[in-house]
Amino acid sequence: MAAWIAGLASVLSSARADTPPVSDVLAQSPGELVAQNPAEPPVAAGVRPDVSGKTETPASPAAIPPARLQYHVPDPFFDRKLAEDERARAQAANDKSQLITVERVTSRMRTIQRPGEIHLSLQDVVQRTLANSFAIDVTSYNPAIETTRVVEAEAAFDAMFFTSLRKNIVDQPTGSTLASSYLDFFDSRFGVRKVLPTGATVSASYGWQRTETNNQFQQINPEYFNDLVLEARQPLLRNFGLDYNRSLIVVAKNNRQISDQAFARQVRDIIRDVEALYWRLVQARREMVITARLLAEFELIHDQLEARQTFDITPVQLSATRANLENSRADLIRVRAVLFDAEDRLVAAINDPEINLAEHSEIVPTDFPTYEPMIVDRMSAAQTALNHREEIREQELRVTNAKVFSGRTKLEQLPRLDLTLQYTVDGLESSADDAFDQLTQHNYTEYLIGVELEFPIGNRAPRAAHRRAQLEHRQAVAQLKSVFEQVLLDVNLTARDLSTAYDQILPAFISAESREKEVLSVVQRAERKDLNTLNSELAARNGLADARRSIIRAIVDYNIAIIDLERAKGTLLQYNNVVIPSSDERHKR
Repeated sequence: MAAWIAGLASVLSSARADTPPVSDVLAQSPGELVAQNPAEPPVAAGVRPDVSGKTETPASPAAIPPARLQYHVPDPFFDRKLAEDERARAQAANDKSQLITVERVTSRMRTIQRPGEIHLSLQDVVQRTLANSFAIDVTSYNPAIETTRVVEAEAAFDAMFFTSLRKNIVDQPTGSTLASSYLDFFDSRFGVRKVLPTGATVSASYGWQRTETNNQFQQINPEYFNDLVLEARQPLLRNFGLDYNRSLIVVAKNNRQISDQAFARQVRDIIRDVEALYWRLVQARREMVITARLLAEFELIHDQLEARQTFDITPVQLSATRANLENSRADLIRVRAVLFDAEDRLVAAINDPEINLAEHSEIVPTDFPTYEPMIVDRMSAAQTALNHREEIREQELRVTNAKVFSGRTKLEQLPRLDLTLQYTVDGLESSADDAFDQLTQHNYTEYLIGVELEFPIGNRAPRAAHRRAQLEHRQAVAQLKSVFEQVLLDVNLTARDLSTAYDQILPAFISAESREKEVLSVVQRAERKDLNTLNSELAARNGLADARRSIIRAIVDYNIAIIDLERAKGTLLQYNNVVIPSSDERHKR
């Protein structure tokens, strides 16, 4: 079983290497984004770019300069490297304040740094999950289990060999010369019995008997008797017909298909969850950098206010700033915990033995979420969902099963009327060979035809069973309608979430750009570091941090909305180029 699960990963790997994704939405790594805009290199934390000139406002999220986006929401891994350059520039310029800020940001970023680093792309995460997920492994057994039930149902029509042996010796007193006081009797019979799809039971059996007695009137002693019996019993009302007798096979095959669909749905949901966890980790890591930057800037402002305490800053004013500073520290602790939780959830979902939760390795996502536009036709998406959603196919099969049971219980209400046909050839002699020869000559034959009728008075149990089957069929139909409505609702909601998240990206980016200009303006126009100026700078920097959080939140929500839409359409597996082998292929593996 583990072999074909690993095969899923190999199929994914080869498909991703040779085939572009179904959607035009492509995830790009930070390095790729920077390479596309060499004229705009990324800027490390704390470095203020030149915004004195006019900057062109992008017309759509797709037109956002990647380097500017990376500047606003950097990943800790890349921010650490760029911080070294920033430290060198601060030392060269003898900017002690900037140097202190860089050191504070760097020291806090070290708190999320672990001895080991594991760089994972989204493709790596999906591939590792398919190969190692316990949830997928557990669910993968269900189709094979249902296949055994199909074989079990088909086995009802397998031929059956039967035999019996009996030895009876009687030695008892008798009060009549007509009765024997001694009897030595041996009887054996063997044959083959088979149930036909029409409900008929046919059998062929051969019997052999030896009888020895002290009865003086017994002419052949010992006597040997053998017979060949051919028998057929066909129900004419209850249990009659191909549909009835093969109904359990149909139900078993449908259950196997339901299990296949449920397995595909499980794989789909696990892929969706692990991709969402990946993007949430991307968001948490970048929010960590944003919060660490904000805290360092708060500390710098608090230090400046504390230095002016002997001049024009009262203890109450300093305490208010200190309260904001401590709130920012609490936010950093919370964001760091969210980051660690996101890492642990992703590692647990991947379940890769090479990535151990106990090893405390830092998970570094290498893909940056896309912000390219995705055009959604809701009518087309709804039709695709109705054609591909596993839940619909599962419920349709359940409706079919309920209809089969309704027809089955309808026949079981009928009286039992069975037709029996029997043909027997006999042979009897003083030796076994002579008795068998006589049987083969067909000198003694028997014919039997009979009819058995059984009519239950009241017939309440079969009627109740049929009524229950009818109600269950109606219930299954109602559930199918409910699934249809839920699928359409999922498509509408995810399509709306997609457009909503996409529409938030550009305003969030423009807001961050404007907030940064506000910060630079406040800093450049400040003639002295008084309370009002520092509070204005504090508010501007706080607004800048909120705008940057809004950027990464909107982009991550957009990427999660993309996979949610693919899931709602039932095409998430195709979107990720994942091919699930059929039940027969998995059984062979």
